Amino acid sequence: MADLDNLNLPRMIGRYQVLRLLGSGAMGSVVLAEDPRIKRKVAIKLMKLDAVRTEADQHEYLARFQREAEVSGLLNHPGIVAIYDVGEVEGHGPFLAMEFVAGKPLDGLIKNGPPLTIKEKLRIAVGLAEALDHAHAKAIVHRDVKPGNVMVSEDGRPKLMDFGIAKREDATLTQTGTFLGTPSYASPEQIKDGTVDSRSDIFSYGVLVFELMSGQSPFPGNSINTILYRIVNEPPVEVQPPVLGILPAGWRRVFDKVLSKRPEDRYPTCIAFIRDLLDSVTELGKEDRREVLSLMRMSGEATLPEIVSTSFDETMVVPRSEPRRTSWPWIAALVVAIGIGGGWFLFKGPRGTRLQIDSLPTGAKVYVNGLAVGTAPMNQALVPGDKLRLELKGHQAMAYEFKAGEAPPVFPLQPIVQEEKVDSVPNGAKVVLDEKALDGSTPLTVSWNQGQAHRLTLTKDNLHASMDFGPGETPAGRTFELKEATTAETRQEPSLDPKAPGSLKLSGGFIVHVKADGKDLGELSPGAKLALPPGTHQVELASPRHFYKDTRAVTVIAGQTAALSVPGLATVTVETFPGTGKVLVDGQDTGIESDGSSVQVALGRHTITVRGAKGSKSETVEISGDKALKFQL
Repeated sequence: MADLDNLNLPRMIGRYQVLRLLGSGAMGSVVLAEDPRIKRKVAIKLMKLDAVRTEADQHEYLARFQREAEVSGLLNHPGIVAIYDVGEVEGHGPFLAMEFVAGKPLDGLIKNGPPLTIKEKLRIAVGLAEALDHAHAKAIVHRDVKPGNVMVSEDGRPKLMDFGIAKREDATLTQTGTFLGTPSYASPEQIKDGTVDSRSDIFSYGVLVFELMSGQSPFPGNSINTILYRIVNEPPVEVQPPVLGILPAGWRRVFDKVLSKRPEDRYPTCIAFIRDLLDSVTELGKEDRREVLSLMRMSGEATLPEIVSTSFDETMVVPRSEPRRTSWPWIAALVVAIGIGGGWFLFKGPRGTRLQIDSLPTGAKVYVNGLAVGTAPMNQALVPGDKLRLELKGHQAMAYEFKAGEAPPVFPLQPIVQEEKVDSVPNGAKVVLDEKALDGSTPLTVSWNQGQAHRLTLTKDNLHASMDFGPGETPAGRTFELKEATTAETRQEPSLDPKAPGSLKLSGGFIVHVKADGKDLGELSPGAKLALPPGTHQVELASPRHFYKDTRAVTVIAGQTAALSVPGLATVTVETFPGTGKVLVDGQDTGIESDGSSVQVALGRHTITVRGAKGSKSETVEISGDKALKFQL
């Protein structure tokens, strides 16, 4: 214990008895401790407040500690390090008590550890994919996926940790002049404008797997500037010689997709990426392949689908229950009956065609003849007459019967849209839905799209209530009790001066012109901030170049930064016949002709008009991605 005194570490942290130092850095230390009540070993992270230069930075790091505790409390997955407790030690600052993982960090294994087999690498990759997909299903973005934030236990299981800068859909943590994340593993959009979502994590995860499998970075460089330039502008490097046991063409295909510069071109989930990569792995035995596939739990909601033979594995795996001793006579009788009455057809006849099943949006549960077989996108063996059903929370179910000679389409699932009553106590509250102020006050009937997540905020004077809803969740007639604002949003950082200005930070892919409360504040670039006094402001955003206009109510808190998000961009191609004409979007001239030329517009509903010599034609469309329009004048 004298060593602890020499290191200026406490002997007790809360109820935990400190055993020894595990590691130390500029911002804090990690110690091994024991909970005397249940004799459980824990790792405790201590923060050095005296190492933080300013009081504002102290608030930032305290908020990160709180964020890590809050985020980890929402997650429950064997591949994510669990947080057990949070508190503060007098004289030493705040602490986090977390699961102790006896093992080594993944970056150390990659650089200095003994060589891992391809099976061991895939086991690690699958475990991390499951953990990240679980976090993304909870609307949590890690933002710093890298080998240094992964512990590999002594039995080879990975554990994702350090959610200190994780982002929930309803909140942000920023620090002026600091890049959140690690440059070598950052996504292009993270570098260019600071915007992140689950697809950014998938990019970082792709970099991690590239490094894990090949031992080198896909975007190498001797300086941060070189690395960042390559991430934003260049494809991943060719691995020479190719990774042993993986088909080079398959390697290029999957990593070009997962490391795409455009988020919408990447895999929808980490597991989808790993499944595709596994198809290109040749150096894996039958039992090893079966073991790796069994780790893919498909979110624990479906059984493992059958695996048909491939050019490199003639194994077929069909899930089956353990036989009972008393049932063998019946099984024997059944085998005899099959042999006599039609066994030749069952064993020699066709087993169906294996086809891709996908949904838009992805993630729908797939049922074949009433039995759950997995989650879209997936491959499934089908025979004519098979009845498919796709179900996704918040969307209308879709049925389909497979016919010989056709391939299932990508199934577009329609969201459930209905009217919902929103009420409050006291009533008369203003309603903000997804950062857009609605006309009227509570009780109020609103149009509710169950196919997407929502944030509902109610305010009246100094009273406040807010709630986040996932896809498929609704207010369901609930009456919200308004209280003095004490939500996570207002607790981000203690305000030093209640009259201090807050700020808005633009999150999006293009410049907008901003007006606040009718006052012209000029243009705001992605990632830039705009200072505003505390309070609720009516903010007008416009971008004539991208045909975007919006008005919303935004609440600014003293000393804090609120996100001001704008939609992404899509490319619209317009073609008419016979002849061409001038193309207008929402009545505004685009400067292009309807000869197959393209224009970039903000995502959302737009009216496309073509004016030609023989007249004009308009069409109102919902732009959710790149779109090609072709119609007759």
